[in-house]
Amino acid sequence: MTARRTLYQTTPIYYVNDVPHPGHAYTTIAADALARARRLSGHRVFFLTGTDEHGQNIERIAREKGKDTQAYCDEIAAVFKALWVRLDVEYDRFIRTTDEIHRRGVLELWRRMTAATAPDGQSAIYRGKYAGWYCPRCEAFKDEDELKEPGHLCPDHERPCEWTEEENYFFRLSAYSDWLKDEIESDRLLIEPAGRRNEVLSVIRQGLKDFSVSRARVKWGIPVPEEPAHVFYVWMDALSNYVTALGFADDAPEFREFWQKSDERLHFVGKEIIRFHCLYWPAMLRAADVATPTRVFAHGWLTKGGKKLSKTTGNVIDPDRLIDRYGADAFRYFFLREGSFGQDWDFTDEAFVSRYNSDLANDFGNLVSRALTMVARFNEGKVPPRPGSLDEGDVGLEVRFQSEKVDWDATGSSLVAAVFARYESLDYAGALSLLWSWVGQLNQRIVVQAPWEMAKDPGQRPELGQFLYRLLEAIRLIAVMAWPVMPKAGERVLAMMGLPPGPPAPDDLKWGRLVPGATLPPVEALFPRIEVTGVEPRAPREKKVSDPTERPAAAAPVPGTASAPSPAGPPAETTQAQPPASALITIDDFAKMELRVALVKSAEKIPGSKKLLKLQVDLGDETRQIVSGIADAYTPESLVGRKVVLVANLKPAKLMGVESFGMVLAASLDGKAVLCGFDADVPPGTKVK
Repeated sequence: MTARRTLYQTTPIYYVNDVPHPGHAYTTIAADALARARRLSGHRVFFLTGTDEHGQNIERIAREKGKDTQAYCDEIAAVFKALWVRLDVEYDRFIRTTDEIHRRGVLELWRRMTAATAPDGQSAIYRGKYAGWYCPRCEAFKDEDELKEPGHLCPDHERPCEWTEEENYFFRLSAYSDWLKDEIESDRLLIEPAGRRNEVLSVIRQGLKDFSVSRARVKWGIPVPEEPAHVFYVWMDALSNYVTALGFADDAPEFREFWQKSDERLHFVGKEIIRFHCLYWPAMLRAADVATPTRVFAHGWLTKGGKKLSKTTGNVIDPDRLIDRYGADAFRYFFLREGSFGQDWDFTDEAFVSRYNSDLANDFGNLVSRALTMVARFNEGKVPPRPGSLDEGDVGLEVRFQSEKVDWDATGSSLVAAVFARYESLDYAGALSLLWSWVGQLNQRIVVQAPWEMAKDPGQRPELGQFLYRLLEAIRLIAVMAWPVMPKAGERVLAMMGLPPGPPAPDDLKWGRLVPGATLPPVEALFPRIEVTGVEPRAPREKKVSDPTERPAAAAPVPGTASAPSPAGPPAETTQAQPPASALITIDDFAKMELRVALVKSAEKIPGSKKLLKLQVDLGDETRQIVSGIADAYTPESLVGRKVVLVANLKPAKLMGVESFGMVLAASLDGKAVLCGFDADVPPGTKVK
């Protein structure tokens, strides 16, 4: 793979105002999947998560519940830890802002900041008076133009903000504007996606304001040494966790190795807290003469009914219910596969069931069952002999999975390299799309090769054994590459192939690890199909495979996903409204359209549709999700790496419940789509005029 690196990555520490929701899980399983992928690639990784337990809001909630504040924090922190166990999240440390190691680290950071001189020659910390609007739930001050009227409502929580006046300690953020701008524009602080980077630079251009680092009215927190009646403002306190957890106060070896000297310091954050992590945090560290973050990825919001998940507004999803019903692997797969990690996307139970049955039960689970069952039937349940030569006559699985010389994905990479490159860029949907394109191809190979027919001819036994070995080995590698997202399922597949229990190692990414002659254990259902009856899906039940070519029966429709067709038949699938009669337009009319070059990063069929494909496309500064009615002309795998023309300023719409933000341009030839193309290499995002 690549040279071994030392890497540090964190989630935000989660506020203990209530128990966790899937938005918290979304960030955490993404960070866990990256940590697993990096370790599988041979890198040294430290993965931190934890809880934010100080502030006025926590004290208020504990009081309303009639509980001691510390006892309340202990209770909620335990719920977060329990959920991470259920979701197979393997962090290296869980930091709490009530921990002693954190308190000592905050005080050391404060000592350094108070002794620092800002770039303008003044003290980095000073006393001043603050007057303005404050949201106690965000624990953040709000500018007048951010608030919703009437009532001065917080834009995130839709609750009234409070007018606050008090004398606090301030950090001179304004003096660090030029330094921050240079760090971001040079990508020494890499902010992703690019749209978030532009957002932060825009804030700098508008002029940075100094911010309060202490609060006089809050009691639940770490007291400021110079004035014990003040406690540190939650963002000064909470952001410090990224270094305090490593033993910053004591200059511990872990702090030196994973923060000061690491090859990357990566923060996963939600887009609503990007300014704190990309402006406040780097500037405070700069003042304290401590290494600063190298990468911040701000993912989009997980929404329900188009609104952000929030306990405050009552828009919630219970993660434990989903895990109980579908399992941790399906939970992890769905949340990392369904939407683009950098963009907002909307959760529905119907989409979860559809994705589970289509991708996990029908495609992957069916492939594993068919392959293992054929080995049991046709080779006495033992791994066949390893072929002595490459599979050149059948497109070369060994070469395509391993060789850097095969330009199969338009990047000159093997499947292994391409998948891990997408993990590294946090394109989980793209990585899984690549893997599932091969799941589909392997299922098709079984149909084309018809090994049950080969088994009838004794003369074809050697060819049958070679086919089965290559099939098993390809499935094994897919299971290993999917393991960062689905650890339990990946390990179950490896165990069913007669391999030792436990997580895979870097060498397991090489072709040919199956042991010829090894006896395979009985086949078990990997993802039993969910039967949908009535209002709630029934719990999965195991289904015995009676024939190696048998595929599970189609699921009953999920309630609410489709209505019965009218007597005239179902409406035609389309990605746009029917055009009016032809009419001339002016150049001003044409100028209203924004046409841009887009690079297709991943593509997949939409379950239940014959024409619609869901594409993730790169526009240079952002990733978009597009639904296009071209499935009858293009296979998903043929589109990956292709450049298309996109109407980029088309209002988002939903097609078969899937959001599409833009439209791919194509001609129609004999009723089939023909995509527009280019005769030169045009960068993604280039405007088409």
